[in-house]
Amino acid sequence: MDNVEEYIKANDLQTRDACDVIEEFTDEIYRMRGRCIDIGCGPGTFSKNFLLSKLHPDSVLIGADISKQMIEYARKTSTDEDRIDFIELDIETAKIPANEIGRYDNAFSFYCLHWIQNPRRAYENIYQLLQPGGKVVITFLTFNSGFQAYLKISEDPKYKPYMKDVQKFIPPTLTYNNVRAELKKMLEETGFEVIHCSNREKTFVYKSMKILKGHVRAVNPFLHRMPDNVAEEYMTDLMCEIVNEKMICINKNNINKEEYSILDKYQVLVAYFKKPLNSDN
Repeated sequence: MDNVEEYIKANDLQTRDACDVIEEFTDEIYRMRGRCIDIGCGPGTFSKNFLLSKLHPDSVLIGADISKQMIEYARKTSTDEDRIDFIELDIETAKIPANEIGRYDNAFSFYCLHWIQNPRRAYENIYQLLQPGGKVVITFLTFNSGFQAYLKISEDPKYKPYMKDVQKFIPPTLTYNNVRAELKKMLEETGFEVIHCSNREKTFVYKSMKILKGHVRAVNPFLHRMPDNVAEEYMTDLMCEIVNEKMICINKNNINKEEYSILDKYQVLVAYFKKPLNSDN
């Protein structure tokens, strides 16, 4: 997932969903002044091109990501914007760096938090990053059939040696009985005041198998571990598993050849919450 170029070419679903959330909370986001942090910013393209313009002109934005490659790319491509900077940060770390505690007035996270395995620690860390009164807007995947495909294909003897840690890449929310209720409870137990929390079904149409494969490849955490011949066979088998769970539509192109578009149904969590004014860092 450190392949920056592949990710940028295949992140239109993530960008669309994040833009939907920004539009929904546009008034609240505009009022978020001061130093803001975008957790899991990836290559920084969304932070710079979409989120920054929705913030009040008095605000600055710090993009944070665990990937060194992503942060290096973000820094190189944002030198023309003095209201944005980037740092390496693991939001699941056991100890937030002392210089980051209480450094931020507000926080965001788009399509990142489904990768974490200890959500309670991540929310505790977000709480520590914020000043009292700081607000947070997040969205992330809670269900997608691709995660189930990972689990199934990891049992294949050909791929098992490369996927021994597959559970590290499966969102804990797949096991929750009531995603909204459990996440809301976790946020409240962390100390946040939850203003909005909803788990929503979404759809996205991939216009061809090639486009879907590009999306799958861009976020796959196992491919880089495999020899090229194994990786290609793995992608073929993985795509079969993924497509089996999605709806396929047959289209005709201009020369009467059949093409296939794929309708993907998945779920995302959207939440807006704040650290109480009377709280301690």
